[in-house]
Amino acid sequence: MAKGKNRKLIKDYIKTYPDWPVKGVDFKDTSSLCNGPGLRLAQNYLYDRLLKYKHKIDRVVAVDARGFIFGGVLAHRFDKPLVLARKKGKLPGATHGQEFKLEYGSATIEIQADAIHDGENVIIIDDLLATGGTALSVINIIQREWKANVLAFGCVVNLPELKGESLISQLDIPVIKAVEYKGS
Repeated sequence: MAKGKNRKLIKDYIKTYPDWPVKGVDFKDTSSLCNGPGLRLAQNYLYDRLLKYKHKIDRVVAVDARGFIFGGVLAHRFDKPLVLARKKGKLPGATHGQEFKLEYGSATIEIQADAIHDGENVIIIDDLLATGGTALSVINIIQREWKANVLAFGCVVNLPELKGESLISQLDIPVIKAVEYKGS
């Protein structure tokens, strides 16, 4: 997790919207990081922590939708292909998908069937980790369909009380996060 000044600076760019999209949810809006300084802080933090995987990574998988921002930057910096994990019906061609529950509903996530090759090594990037429903679904698709290795899961924001990090860690997948919000 980002320490000291950088942690505070990253948090300075993240807006919180109480009771959105439903009552009781304090939405952490990472899109407010997408200015020059905020994006630079967040992606530098993730890049530095994921650098140890650089020579093992075959692909960077970015999760719909804000994960595309951070995953795209990291794929560019690692000089690796970017794979999009998108909501159902957003990708053309054959896809592999999985339904999952959100904190406030359910959804299906899909990856194009030809986006990853058998046995490859990937890192998964999203903006926020909460209950882990989306992340675990992406991990399951990758492992089920391609027998690929998930080297790490990276995110800007972790909400530890919602247990997503714990569930991913039980799969022996390291979780790299820049900041945490407890009690959110």
